[in-house]
Order: sequence, then structure tokens, then C-alpha cells
Amino acid sequence: MNKLNELQQDILTEAFNLGMGSAAASLSEIVRSEISLSVPNLTFIDKHTAAERLSQNTDSDLSGVSEGFTGPFCGKALLLFPAEQSLELVRLMLQDSVPLESLTAFEEEALNEIGNIILNAGLGSLADMFGSRIETEIPTYTHGSTKEIFEAQNSANSLHDVVLFLQVDFLIKESDINGFVVYLLDVDSMKDLTNLLDVYLSKIS
Repeated sequence: MNKLNELQQDILTEAFNLGMGSAAASLSEIVRSEISLSVPNLTFIDKHTAAERLSQNTDSDLSGVSEGFTGPFCGKALLLFPAEQSLELVRLMLQDSVPLESLTAFEEEALNEIGNIILNAGLGSLADMFGSRIETEIPTYTHGSTKEIFEAQNSANSLHDVVLFLQVDFLIKESDINGFVVYLLDVDSMKDLTNLLDVYLSKIS
């Protein structure tokens, strides 16, 4: 697997941290409460390892959103939560106005909105850094086991075999919610990303 060196990874982490700051500001306006988002860890791993890591964080299924993106590099972006935490996040967004047992009716719409903000903020930071444009598809709701979700992202003509894995910590109203941002890249897209980072570093060095 093509991995980044330490400097490349530091620059990429910095870009995602900037994106999460922008996303936190947007989400804070929605819930009318301060939200803190942090990216404590960024790793490149294979899908099997990513699935294992996600499974270690919950005994339940996952809920979230996925969206395809194209530009100087292409792939699929996913925002995933343990199912019980996704409902808690939706409850906070709706200002506790909906009984917990009724939340599932609002979960898909609310998570699509959250995913649109967070995933596009991360990709937007990369686009700004590289001076490029990244186009995104409309986010779609996804739910199931880690294996089911990852298998659903594979298209007939593209094997996503590199995972850019981010753990994102949400601190909202004293609630500690752990989300995971996953970018699925094929080998060519991983090479494109590496080349973009090299060009960027050459400009600022």
C-alpha cells in the first residue's frame, strides 16, 4: 500500500483540522450550541483493517452517509457513527423536541445534512490547499454492519483498496460522540493524492 511520509501526513492532517473547524462552526449554528470537532488520528490502512477498527468501537451497526467525489483525485467519502450515537446526534440537532422513539424517522434526513457539512468541509480544505476543484455527489444515507457498508461502496469497475481513515471527536453539550470519516481511494487516486502533496510541499518549502 502506498503510504505517506511524516511531512505529507502532517500537512494532510492540518488541512482536515481546518475543515473540521469550518464544519464545527456550521453545525454550531444549526444546534445553537458550541460544537468542537477534532481529528486526533489520520491513518492509511486497507479496508479489512478499517472494518476491524470500526467494529472495535461499537457492538451495534453503523449509521451515516456516503458520497462520491471527483477532481484531482477521486473516491468515496463516508461519515459513520455507531447507530446509538447517530441517534443522539440527531436528537441534539432537533433540540430535544422529538421523543427518542420517534427519532429514526428523522435520522436519514438529519445525517445527510450533517454528512454534507462535514464531508464537504474536509474535501473543501483539500481543494483550497491544492488550488483545485472537487465535485461531490449528493450524500446518501447508509446503515448496516461495517462489512455491509464497505461492500456497498464498491462499483463494478473500481476496486477501492486504500482507506484514508480519520477518527473525528464531537464534543456537543457535554456529549462525547465519536464519528469516523473514511475516504475510499483506488491505487491511482492514492498516487494522485501523493503527487499533489509533493507539489504543494515543493511550493511552500
